[in-house]
Amino acid sequence: MINSITLKQFTPALLAYQQIRAEIGAVPAASLPDSLPPHSILFGIAGDGLPLLLRLDQPATGPVLILGDKGSGKTAFLQTLAQTTRRLYPVEETALLVLTDFPDEWQLPNLPGRALRVYPAYQPAASNLLLRLADWANARREGRSILLLLDGLDSVLHLEDSAQQALAFLLEQGPQLKLWPIVSINSTRATKLPEWLEFFRTRIYGRITNPQVGDELTHLPGAPLEALFPAAEFCLRQRSRWMRFWLPNLG
Repeated sequence: MINSITLKQFTPALLAYQQIRAEIGAVPAASLPDSLPPHSILFGIAGDGLPLLLRLDQPATGPVLILGDKGSGKTAFLQTLAQTTRRLYPVEETALLVLTDFPDEWQLPNLPGRALRVYPAYQPAASNLLLRLADWANARREGRSILLLLDGLDSVLHLEDSAQQALAFLLEQGPQLKLWPIVSINSTRATKLPEWLEFFRTRIYGRITNPQVGDELTHLPGAPLEALFPAAEFCLRQRSRWMRFWLPNLG
């Protein structure tokens, strides 16, 4: 599940920001923690100073979907997640795989070579990867966790049927088998793919400016989608309230 825990080093800067947020209109500086609870990856820092975590040992969360308008920061979210995960866990413990239509955007200088494997979604290697991952998951092999970062769900929907079936299997069964799909999609495109959205119980939202699109995608009142800071702030529904959070500062 996604949890928040108190880490004292986050609190002062973010609480100060919370008090003057309306006046400054700037992104708070939230540093990456030195350590996290075992089997956790960092999504961001909430406004009250609490880190927002995904527990890799709690598969009930299911695959994660990031939705937002163009420019809302969906790719930045995935790239920050990749960089924080690699800082906290070695390759031998957690693999990072990326499928994207824009591989040049993923040439991150601090994640070379085997630290982050990037696969263009328009090449046959994308289908091969999904089929191999489905075979790996079917075999229920022990060992490291795998984060499959799919930067644009619609980028793989042109693939052959067997690859799409493999993706559906990974969305349905992957987290129980230590394989976590974390997927982004443009908000307007998402409204046209209801059958794929059904796989995702956990949804994270970036800025969405069209209220009708936001209402269709959330089905819940009170989402602050239009007010989110582009490329830096996101929100999710946690229990009975909407929680806003920020990407951590990697500087």
